[in-house]
Amino acid sequence: MKNNKILGLLCLFTAFWSCGNDDEVMVELTQPTFTITESAENSGIYNFENTTPDKEEFYSYWEFEIGDAKVADQAGPVEHEYKISGNKLVTLTMVSTINALQATQMVEVIVPVAEGYLTNPENLLLNGYLVEGDGDDFINWSAYNGGDNIFSTTDALIGGRAVKVSNAADADPWTVQFVSDAIETEIGEEYTVSFWGKGNGEVVRFSTKPDGSAQYGPDYTLTSDWQQYTWTITANEANTNISLDMGKSAGTFVIDVIEVVKGDAALPLPSDSSLVLNGGFEDGDGNEFANWGKYNGGDFIVEETSDVLSGSRAVKVSNSAAGDAWSVQFVSDAIETEVGAEYEVSLWAKGDPAVIRYSTKPDGSAQYAPDYTITEDWEQYTWTFTANEAMTNISLDMGTSAGTFILDDVKVNKK
Repeated sequence: MKNNKILGLLCLFTAFWSCGNDDEVMVELTQPTFTITESAENSGIYNFENTTPDKEEFYSYWEFEIGDAKVADQAGPVEHEYKISGNKLVTLTMVSTINALQATQMVEVIVPVAEGYLTNPENLLLNGYLVEGDGDDFINWSAYNGGDNIFSTTDALIGGRAVKVSNAADADPWTVQFVSDAIETEIGEEYTVSFWGKGNGEVVRFSTKPDGSAQYGPDYTLTSDWQQYTWTITANEANTNISLDMGKSAGTFVIDVIEVVKGDAALPLPSDSSLVLNGGFEDGDGNEFANWGKYNGGDFIVEETSDVLSGSRAVKVSNSAAGDAWSVQFVSDAIETEVGAEYEVSLWAKGDPAVIRYSTKPDGSAQYAPDYTITEDWEQYTWTFTANEAMTNISLDMGTSAGTFILDDVKVNKK
């Protein structure tokens, strides 16, 4: 099939040449050559340059992966970004009026795993985004059965690493099991389990452990596009393991973003979507944060890159002494608000037992939330207010208490 396509291109160029180039001297096509250069900044990006003599006289195109789209050559290097690690066959095809020639090289690609990726902090599962681990091992997860069928892949939805399952034949669901560490669950309460997957019609189900009180979800049939699959249970144990039973179908498929949350609804994909810009504090340099201003106590407000909730940056506040709430203020850019409509503000915080509060600006119509006392573990604090201005700034008033604490993931949404 590939040779037929090249022959068709050759015929087209022969016809074109014979009609419009009778007086020109034909340049002979020589065996194509090209160079490959890996980007110094990103090991997934490569530059490919056609080094064939007189290359501009011919039609040339690239194929960076088998079955992938063709990319026309250009005067300088052509950049291609790989999303999945592995050995990639690169082909350069050049077509003249009388023949077509190809050159191929193999590239060993290692795509880096994302270091700063968004998460849903409400997720009760450890390493639910499957980023942590080495090789085909995943921290906080075990292959109870069929471990030789479970691999890591960079064909991921979030974080750059996911689980790939390759089954040679149909079997019982439990013959390939990927099981989480146990999570604390409250007997009688509802929890919703979810994962995102893609494949080619393979069947996956949820179940719980311990085995003596196991619950079993329905079968889910994977599609070729990423899709979320959810199951709600009523907990019957104080500690519950979540199992993905994946041995039923022959085939190869990918699983990512496995979550458990309390309640009867799954979470959407992690997102920093919010009316407030840069609520995850990822944008900015050093101790400056795009879309946020230090109205008071700016020297106490700095960047945190180690202990973050999601992404790669958070805000750390270190107060040497107690003061007025407004003596340390971190204020968002103004957002459009509908007068009379309700809005919910939320943030996550951890650290010393310091008191913080929300308020709004402009100052003449400011509204004030109650005080919230931060705990040593990440916890979300929310406040609902009714807008009284068409443009509103959200202020984090943090000067009340001495101590050090960290903030991340500020969001404002209309209710």
